[in-house]
Amino acid sequence: MKRIITISVIILALVGGCTAILLLNKKKIDEKSRLEGNLESIPVYVMEVKMATLGGDFEVNGSFVPAHELTLMSEGQGKVVELAVNTGDVVQAGQVIAKLDDELVRSQLALANASLDKARADLKKYEGLLKADAISGQQVEDVRLGLKKAETDVTTLKKQLDFATIKAPIQGTITRRAIEKGSLMMPGSPVVDIVDISRLKFIANVAESEVVRIRKGEQIRITSSLYPGIKYEGKVVSVGVKADDARRFPVEIEMVNNAANPIKAGMFGTALFGEGSPRNALLIPRNSIVGSIKTPKVYLVENNIAVMRDIRIGSANDHDVEVLDGLKAGDVIVTSGQINLDNNVSVKVVNNK
Repeated sequence: MKRIITISVIILALVGGCTAILLLNKKKIDEKSRLEGNLESIPVYVMEVKMATLGGDFEVNGSFVPAHELTLMSEGQGKVVELAVNTGDVVQAGQVIAKLDDELVRSQLALANASLDKARADLKKYEGLLKADAISGQQVEDVRLGLKKAETDVTTLKKQLDFATIKAPIQGTITRRAIEKGSLMMPGSPVVDIVDISRLKFIANVAESEVVRIRKGEQIRITSSLYPGIKYEGKVVSVGVKADDARRFPVEIEMVNNAANPIKAGMFGTALFGEGSPRNALLIPRNSIVGSIKTPKVYLVENNIAVMRDIRIGSANDHDVEVLDGLKAGDVIVTSGQINLDNNVSVKVVNNK
């Protein structure tokens, strides 16, 4: 019994010692953290906001999309008995893509044509009997109705026979084939995706200060980093009337693809707009913006205090952004060091650039 008590006392003493050491270490760590975190001020780089002159021309980045693309759907039903294209093939409008089994439809059409011939002969005979007062007018109307039904049946079956041959509605390249020989097709089943890049659309999202200077029908030059020095001529076909969440308006420019220097859908490019008059604007570095272009903010420095400010931006390039609202000339903003900042914290300016 005494031995058990002695062992228990030793265990309690060890546990208490370990606990005391851990508490002491935690106190030292907390004190060190407070010392390291309590900087009097956070060093930042700043600049003074100034007016600058923007040229009449302006550039907007965007991407190329096909002028025409579609997913071809089957209008008929049946088993695929012939498949004439593969992924990557170039097809022309009206070219046969696939054929469905049409044997049953042809048999039904032959029967419908025979019924139509009989209905025409019956109507002619009944009209002769009506003139001789051998039958009633109602009987003739019934035969006329039968003729109409026979004509409708023939028309419907001819259409179904046409649907059995699936043709390309536009020219372009097959980018996806959704069927194989032997596939069972139903109306609405996807057949192939066709993309036509002989003509392209360039989609540019333009700031509100610039979209008012763009006119439908305006000729635009477009460049691609893939082909330095090559310019593509395009025409504005649509100017957006509603901005997106980033307050930018979509502008569509249609152009003919260059066979010698072909652009593919999804590539990026730059459109050069207009030759308007130069104008003054507030410009700030793009890297001074906190958050996204959708909800841009900057840190102002006022009496060595960082103050977060919402701004509204206009045109932008890879380096600078035009400020439409939220700043004025003479304001001092943080250009580097924002990652360490919070609103209303003390800062130390380490440069004046």
